Amino acid sequence: MASNRNMPSPTSDIDDYYEVTPEVLGQGYFAVVKVGKDRKTGERVAVKLVNKSLVEKEETLANEIGILGSIDHPNVVNMKAIFDTEDTLFIVMELMEGGELYEEIVKRKTFTEKDASEITRQLCEALSYLHDRGIVHRDLKLENLLLKKKNKLEIKLADFGLSKLYSGQALQTACGTPFYVAPDVLLGTGYGPAVDMWSVGVLIYVLLSGRLPFAADSDAELFRLIIAGNLVWKTPQFDTVSAEGKDLIKKLIVVEPDDRWTAKQALEHPWIKKAAGTNNVHNSMMENLRSLSAESKARLLAAQKKKD
Repeated sequence: MASNRNMPSPTSDIDDYYEVTPEVLGQGYFAVVKVGKDRKTGERVAVKLVNKSLVEKEETLANEIGILGSIDHPNVVNMKAIFDTEDTLFIVMELMEGGELYEEIVKRKTFTEKDASEITRQLCEALSYLHDRGIVHRDLKLENLLLKKKNKLEIKLADFGLSKLYSGQALQTACGTPFYVAPDVLLGTGYGPAVDMWSVGVLIYVLLSGRLPFAADSDAELFRLIIAGNLVWKTPQFDTVSAEGKDLIKKLIVVEPDDRWTAKQALEHPWIKKAAGTNNVHNSMMENLRSLSAESKARLLAAQKKKD
């Protein structure tokens, strides 16, 4: 996949183009993300410093870079440059000043169905673009929706570490985040872009209630529930949700991938097209969302410890 933007050569010296500051934005198992500054324009950027000796599969990294370098969409985090040295790979991305969508939602006094609908529209715009180019994200979740600016629900899709090119040949790798994973991934019969749309259904459910459509104490039980796909409208959160909101979720959380709506179809749904009502979501949603986020962060930490 050829890049569609003029970037410096990967063998250039990052210091010629960017100053990497000590300010840390985030830290993972094999990478740290710091604030950088474009030496020419002064623009603040995010620089991911990848410790190459800790990366298990270099092709995974090459795959992510290849995909990021080939896409350009207002609702996808933009890669600006990469610099490859013997020990470290520097990935320069646009800086998402607003942080995680989750953080913005829980600090608001109100959050409406219209807000949830607008977030979903932007996500489906991004997925329609990606799926047209044969890219399956494979790890859609609340934590991978970032905000361009503070106090504005202008989202961008991030983290293409598990993304894969799809050319009609069914993908087989079981991956993703358990709560958001589609049954077609779990069944091991092969899957395609439709897995992203199941995750969108889960995301809408979460945005309207702060709860998960499928939850269990063990992964085995969780996967059994996902494969069965019996959707339950949890109360009291869904008592006030519009029929249109529920209808779109029902079109996406569908066990049979061929019957699941695509991103393009979702963009035509009345809940998105005519914009959902301005009624507030249930007042317990924010608290539920806090618990949910804390739980997924704890799971991630546990998984990383297992790796160590």
